[in-house]
Amino acid sequence: MRFIPSETKRIPNIGELVIANISKIAQFGAYCRLPEYNDIEVFLPIREVSSGWIKNIHEFIHEGQKVVCKVVYYDRERGSIDVSLKKVTAKESKDKIGSYNLEKRLDALFTQALKVSKVPGTREAFEDKLLSEFGSYTNMMRNLIDGTEAGEKSALPKKLRSTLVKLYEANKPEKKFIVSYIMTLSSYNTRSGVQELREILTAVKEKGVDVRYISAPRYRLVSQGDNYNQAEIKIKDAMAIAQSKMKKGVVAIEKEKIAKKKESVIESL
Repeated sequence: MRFIPSETKRIPNIGELVIANISKIAQFGAYCRLPEYNDIEVFLPIREVSSGWIKNIHEFIHEGQKVVCKVVYYDRERGSIDVSLKKVTAKESKDKIGSYNLEKRLDALFTQALKVSKVPGTREAFEDKLLSEFGSYTNMMRNLIDGTEAGEKSALPKKLRSTLVKLYEANKPEKKFIVSYIMTLSSYNTRSGVQELREILTAVKEKGVDVRYISAPRYRLVSQGDNYNQAEIKIKDAMAIAQSKMKKGVVAIEKEKIAKKKESVIESL
């Protein structure tokens, strides 16, 4: 797989986050390969593996492992690069892996679009145009999907651009709307209360609502639909059944706030 960033820079910049494949572990650190930069070799010093004292480096990393590192040193004369694992936060690691995986998926989408559109020309030539205009697959797709001026005036063939958008739309999963409630469920029936609760929970699940146990007597009810109204109706129907089956006890719900994730136009790929 050919990644565009490999062609734009011969080496990564100091402070840049990189995907590193650990290829060999030595006494004082580990040698890694950077797939985004034509598999150039860099060194991860043992002091940059963890903030704490390291007795056995193998307890922290192993050969074949993929990690996110930060470039901390570059010796131009010797051509050596050092990276750090401990200087990367959990969020930085997650975001970097996400963007790396997205570029791989878009790389595959680009390959598919070239085959489907059958536009004359080489992949390398199209990638050179893409690189000079957008810098990455991700930036290219954002411009094409949003219909920006840069996307409309791109030197990439119109047929190729339209094919990319169509393939994206075809592979995009349907958006689901989710609602969540906390249900309090307790029975005063001393003889068959446990069985009664089981029947109520089963009936709720049959209405298409996901039931997750929190701690007695609380349960989380999660429902999803093509719109919020559809998701809410599932909850209301489930509660009506639960209340009708509760002979002696408490059935109550309270809506739970769900943190909204900031969406990207191409995150779903």
